[in-house]
Amino acid sequence: MKYPKLVEFGKNLRIARLIKGYSMEKLASVANLNPTHIGKIERAEMAPTLLTILALLEALEVDFNSLVSYKKPQP
Repeated sequence: MKYPKLVEFGKNLRIARLIKGYSMEKLASVANLNPTHIGKIERAEMAPTLLTILALLEALEVDFNSLVSYKKPQP
């Protein structure tokens, strides 16, 4: 089962990567990650660690909110 927030994060990551003009391999190189890892995150097959998220944000030169949207649950 894929978690909706992971699917959303992966979609936003892919959009940010494409806007930057990066292939998965280029992003992986700039972020010092494995390209397979990038693909799994984009497909919501794995949850990235905080350090991975920070590396992606720096490599893409975007802020946290561009990859993650959080709405507080209504009581």
